Amino acid sequence: MTAPMKGIEINLLPWREQARERRTRQFYGVIACCVLLAVAFGWLKAQWVQGQLDAEQERIEHIEQRIVALEHDIQVVKDLQVRREQLQKQIDLIRQLQFSRPQTVELFDQLTATLVDGTYYDRVVRHDAQLDISGVSRTNRQVSDQMRALAMSRVFGEPLLLDVKSSEGGDSVRRFNLTVPEQVASVEGADNASAQEAGQ
Repeated sequence: MTAPMKGIEINLLPWREQARERRTRQFYGVIACCVLLAVAFGWLKAQWVQGQLDAEQERIEHIEQRIVALEHDIQVVKDLQVRREQLQKQIDLIRQLQFSRPQTVELFDQLTATLVDGTYYDRVVRHDAQLDISGVSRTNRQVSDQMRALAMSRVFGEPLLLDVKSSEGGDSVRRFNLTVPEQVASVEGADNASAQEAGQ
């Protein structure tokens, strides 16, 4: 008769402890990998966002530079327009002076040519295409003749008599004041006529 076998006792505690430690290390390894991946993704995202911001900043700076350049160009154009207007005014003034010079000569020639015997002028003022004339005549008839002579001239319009006064004292003369408009062609008309003559 055989003796009964004794039970085998196996201690599993070290194996379980090692397995637990291995799983713990694996868990922490996975967490560390996730943290590293998250940090790397965050860094890449931050770099991408920073690149976008830098590109946007460059575009803004380029736009600001173009705005400054355009404002400078606008100011240059305004200055040129002002200068052009000044030059145009000077050209118009020169044209008017050139045009009025022979007219002034003809005007005073006609004043002399239309002067009636027994009449003379002691004041002639020219303004706004009109002459203010003061003069002396021996009779009222000579004043009327003088007005008709002015009206018949090609450079004067219809004269307007303002007043006639008899002088006091022994001299029987008439002092008169009248206005007479100028009948002169415009500068544009003179230019057109010159152009037509040049074309012929």
